[in-house]
Amino acid sequence: MHIRQQRKSTSQITLRPRSAIHSAILGFVIVIACLRPAPLAAESPRDISFGGMMWGLRQTAGPTEPGPNTFSNLPDQVWVDAQGRVHLTLQKRNGVWTASEMMAKRDTGYGTYRFTLSGALKALDPNIVFGFFTWDKAPEAFNREIDVELSRWGDEAGPDVWFTVQPYDVAGNQHSFELPAAQSYTFELRWQKDVVDFALFRDVEAYADADAAATTATPVARWSYHGAIPDPGRARLRINLWLFQGRAPKGSDPYEVVVSDFSYAPD
Repeated sequence: MHIRQQRKSTSQITLRPRSAIHSAILGFVIVIACLRPAPLAAESPRDISFGGMMWGLRQTAGPTEPGPNTFSNLPDQVWVDAQGRVHLTLQKRNGVWTASEMMAKRDTGYGTYRFTLSGALKALDPNIVFGFFTWDKAPEAFNREIDVELSRWGDEAGPDVWFTVQPYDVAGNQHSFELPAAQSYTFELRWQKDVVDFALFRDVEAYADADAAATTATPVARWSYHGAIPDPGRARLRINLWLFQGRAPKGSDPYEVVVSDFSYAPD
């Protein structure tokens, strides 16, 4: 390294010590590193294994649909615990609310889908949306989207469970109701060529055989759709947690929904 000589008016020459220059550079680097915001997403794609399937985790550089929301795939955003349950969170990073979405890496289609939710679901902020749905990137048949959603869509007095076969704005394509009190909720969706059946059971985990209970117990809610049912195409499952219209919740972060006992049995 060359050390520049600086001439003063007294004609004296002063040399800045090499160690001082190194210290100044190091201090500058440390300051820059401290000022750099923490990342909103992982540097590379992340996959997780859940319910016998591989899932990719969505990451976006900024707000996008739905919402708009910024989606993060960081390890503390979405993860699978030692009991095999997946945790989806909404949390604030560097002043930005980050949402969660996991996307199945293989096609599904006709068959029976089942999953259980736990957490303070009835206390979720009205701006929070949980979604479990089929999705085909091809636009025909409204992306073959069939939804089980929990949200009040910003209305504190509105119902918080929604069963939908898209498009939602066609009369008869959607059914909504109030989530009953329970410790856990098991949802079942059966997609067939001529009907889509939705059902909700509560506290199925209290039974010794959860699968048997879900097929023999009386559901607290049930709805059958016989309208324009999409064919499977290349539909894949997605599960997400996001903010309606990007509106921030009233409480403090993080918010969390836990999904367990997922299964898919093709017809």
